[in-house]
Amino acid sequence: MGEYTFIHCGDIHLDARFMASGLTGDKAKARRQELRDTFAGIIDEVIGQKAQLLLISGDLFEHDYVRKDTAEFVINQFKRIPEVKIFISPGNHDPYVSNSYYAMLDWPPNVHIFTGAPECVPLPDCHAVICGAGFTGPHQYESMLQHGPIPGDEYSSFSKILVVHGTVDSIGDECPYHPINSKELSGYGFDYVALGHFHKTARYMDGSIVYCGSPEPLGFDEPGEHGVIVGKVSDNRIETRFIKMHKREYVTKEIDISGMTGMEEVEQTIRGQLEGQAENIVRIVLAGRKKRDMEIDVDLIVSRQQTYCYYLKIIDRTSPDYQFDALSKQHNLKGVFVRKMLEEVNGTRDEEKRKNLYKALYMGLDALEFYNGR
Repeated sequence: MGEYTFIHCGDIHLDARFMASGLTGDKAKARRQELRDTFAGIIDEVIGQKAQLLLISGDLFEHDYVRKDTAEFVINQFKRIPEVKIFISPGNHDPYVSNSYYAMLDWPPNVHIFTGAPECVPLPDCHAVICGAGFTGPHQYESMLQHGPIPGDEYSSFSKILVVHGTVDSIGDECPYHPINSKELSGYGFDYVALGHFHKTARYMDGSIVYCGSPEPLGFDEPGEHGVIVGKVSDNRIETRFIKMHKREYVTKEIDISGMTGMEEVEQTIRGQLEGQAENIVRIVLAGRKKRDMEIDVDLIVSRQQTYCYYLKIIDRTSPDYQFDALSKQHNLKGVFVRKMLEEVNGTRDEEKRKNLYKALYMGLDALEFYNGR
């Protein structure tokens, strides 16, 4: 192997809409700009790390929404690093199609875009060979790697890297996003596999098959840190490390309001959960049992608490509490059920059993409410 440094990134999703997370208007527009800022930060990292290679494992942008000026912004960023070899494997969100900016614009000479079938590109200066394949449509139901790419014997002394977008070890039978078997990948003998598609960092087999994750989270299903992978190749081995890049995190917190006496207490609890979240996108899930006369006005809460974080979303999943004393006096099935269950509750000192009995009581009442409401 030669000696060189690479940065592995992917799933930037430039010009994403952010509809799933609820961001709209100026917030969504500002967040799209932050994706561009983070991408420029990746180029800064390439310069700072003195990397020779930049590997982009797909979904660089959103084909359906990307603006021409965004594609030109990417090209201008690449022009900042003319000596760095850049390899792009188009993914399901940015496939190489006839009306893609990959095909329509002039890309700098240091950029290589994999278009469809697998191919290998030797880099004698680095003593490396970079292989890859790319989506040519939004779906890819079979592995593009079934017939390669496998570098020939002439590259036996080279380090071998694969750049590809896809789904490793898919559970479903009809995966539309390039299903790849990890054992198949391992059998090709690559020293490093730069994967894209999943937005969280993950490693497979001996750790050489790596999802870099997205440098910025795109939704509440992507909590935690996000960034890029930096790899250093020397002494016949590759050492990698994660570098955090994200500007904001998506944070979800659940609040059980059972026993709370009013909205003032609920809001105070929410405000406590928002401490330290000024830069983050936060989702508060209200759960538990609320008093029958308690009204939860989600829009009002958001308007009063949203200044404590970048963006606030509140979901009300509470259920009304029951007045057991009143219900136990009813001369119907519901009354009999409540009386019997309360007798069981009052007849045990085992706290765990009491907890389970109360749970069964609530579940039974919910079932009866549902049945009566049909």
